[in-house]
Parts: sequence; C-alpha cells; structure tokens
Amino acid sequence: MNKRFEIKMKINSKSFYVEDWCKSKKRLNRLHQDREINSIYFDTHDLQSASDNINGYANRVKYRLRWYGNDNNHVNLEFKIRSNRFNFKKIFPLGKNLENLNLFETFNVSNNIFKKNYENVFNLIGYKKLFPILNVKYLRSYYYYENMIVTYDRNISYGLFNSKNVDRKNDFGKVIELKIPEKEIHRTSKFINEFPFKISRNSKYITGLAMLGKTSYI
Repeated sequence: MNKRFEIKMKINSKSFYVEDWCKSKKRLNRLHQDREINSIYFDTHDLQSASDNINGYANRVKYRLRWYGNDNNHVNLEFKIRSNRFNFKKIFPLGKNLENLNLFETFNVSNNIFKKNYENVFNLIGYKKLFPILNVKYLRSYYYYENMIVTYDRNISYGLFNSKNVDRKNDFGKVIELKIPEKEIHRTSKFINEFPFKISRNSKYITGLAMLGKTSYI
C-alpha cells in the first residue's frame, strides 16, 4: 500500500501556457506518453461520497471504474481512499469489456472479484447501494520530479451517466497535481515552492456534479 500526499493546483488563466512551463523545467522529466483517462464515479442516491468530500472529512472513499483511451477491454475497479492527510488506492482489474459489465452490481460486496478481500471491501462499502453517477474524461501528462510524480490534466469533460454526449460539460481549467510519497512528506514545502501555481481543493467528481447542477461546490 503506497500512501502519498496529494497537492492540487487548478489553473484557469487562458494566458498561462502550462505545456510550455512544463517543457521549460529541466528537472521535470516525462514519465511516459500522454493518455486519455476515462472514469465512471459511483455513489449512493443521496450522493454520500460527494457530501463527505465537500465537507472535508478526513476519512472518505471514492468509488470508480477507470480505463485508458479507447481500450475499454481493460477496466479497473478502484477505491480511492483518503486517510487523514494521505491517499492510496485499492485496484481490482476486472478483466472484462465495459459493455459486458453489470454496472449496477459492480460495487456490490458479493461481487466475486472481492472474494479474497471481502472483509476489507466490506469496510469500504458496508451496506451502501452504489450507482454509476458521473463520467469524467480528460487528457493526462505524467512527469517525474525528483521523488514525486507530477500530473498535468486538461481537455476535461463531464457527463451524467446514461446522458447523451450533447449534455456533456467542458471544464476549460487545467489541473497540476503533485503526488508526494509518504516518506518524502518532510520536503513538501520545498516541492510546492518550485511550482508557480496556487494550491486549491479540487475534485473532478465534485466539479463535474456542480457543473451539471447536481451539487453545490465552492
């Protein structure tokens, strides 16, 4: 379990070219090729996961399916867990095409994929009934900077599950994220000072719900 401290910075200025800034940093080395990320976020009917995030609860969970580009034959089921200051993931490769999944049963604790991890998964889901809520799509670049990962996201769009593509909302902001390993947490201030962006709370799941009129988010 790799815990990390995540710092997010959203850039809304059209006059600041993040791509050029990234290219100008000699210590910012590209990790691998850019890729499009697709996620479907799950929540309860009353959006409990979203509410936990908005209220800033120290311990919370996001539930999602994720795949890359057009390759929806390799879909991962993910729990993104926040424990006090740190984040970590539990990932279950589903080994199925997206079209062959029963999305309304995916996050059911009786799903066979959880058989070997039933107790841990039950602690994350409990008796919640989770439904697919929001689809998020964006382009991500990956960089390696000393001992941390830096990601740069843009071309972000959101759509409610089962809504038509014409209902999608585009987010013209761009997001820089610093993923600092737990063992490097003492260097956080130094890392932050290397980046000329303002730190802000940012969740694509919450932003998407707000842009589509499903919740309020400041």
